[in-house]
Amino acid sequence: MKKFQILLLLITLVPQTGYTQEIDASLFKPSQIISVETSKKQLKLYYMEEPHTRTLHCGCHFDKQKQAYPATCEEAQNSTADSENKEIMEWEHLMPVSVFAAGLKCWTRPACPGAETGKDPACCRVHSPKFKRMEADMHNLFPVIQMEGNSPHIGGMGEYRYCRDGIPDAPREGVRGEVARAYFYMSRQYKIPIPDDLENTLRQWHLADPPDAWEEKRNTLIEQDQGNRNPFIDHPELVERVRNF
Repeated sequence: MKKFQILLLLITLVPQTGYTQEIDASLFKPSQIISVETSKKQLKLYYMEEPHTRTLHCGCHFDKQKQAYPATCEEAQNSTADSENKEIMEWEHLMPVSVFAAGLKCWTRPACPGAETGKDPACCRVHSPKFKRMEADMHNLFPVIQMEGNSPHIGGMGEYRYCRDGIPDAPREGVRGEVARAYFYMSRQYKIPIPDDLENTLRQWHLADPPDAWEEKRNTLIEQDQGNRNPFIDHPELVERVRNF
C-alpha cells in the first residue's frame, strides 16, 4: 500500500510533458450559411455600419461600391500617389480555396460534364455541400484589393504591392494574429491539416498578435447571421491545447 502511495505522489509531482487538453467540441458550432454571395453581402454591411472600411493587408480605405484607394493605405508605399486612383476590393479567403478544397473529390478530379480537370469552384458548389459551407464561412473571408500573385498559403497577399516593395513572405505584423486564428478555425472546423512548418509559424503569429477590439467585434457580428463564433478569438489559449492542427 505504501509503495502505491509513493508511486501516486511521484506521478502527481512529475510534469506531464506532451500533454494537451481536449477542446470542448460544443464551442465549434456549424455555420448556418451556405451561399458565399450571401456571406459577402453580410460582411459588407458589417464593415460599412461599424465603420471599418479598411482592407486587411495594407489597410487601404474602400467605399460601398467596393472601390479601394491605394493612396489611403496605412502603410502606403508612395505617399504622393494619385488620390483619385481606384482599385477593386474583393472578399478573399485567407485560407485559399486551393487549400480547403484540396481533399474534396470535386476538386481533385473532373466532376462536371465537359470538365477536363478538377479545381473548379463552380463544379464543387454543385457536387459538394461541404465545399459550399467552407466557401461561405465568413470567419475566413476578409477585404483585400484584388491582385494577382497571391501566396499559395495565404489569400490576398498580392495587395502588398501597394504598401510594400513587392510581395513579402509574410503578412504585416498587425494582422498576423488574425490570419493565424482564421487558419486555425478552418483547420479545426473542417478537419483540414496544416503543414508542420506553416503551423509553427502561425502559432508564433497568434502569440505575438493577440485579438484586438475589431477582431472581437467582427466575431460577434458574424455570429448574428452565421450562428457560430471563432473560439480561438474568444479563448486564445485554446491554440495551445491543440497538439497538431
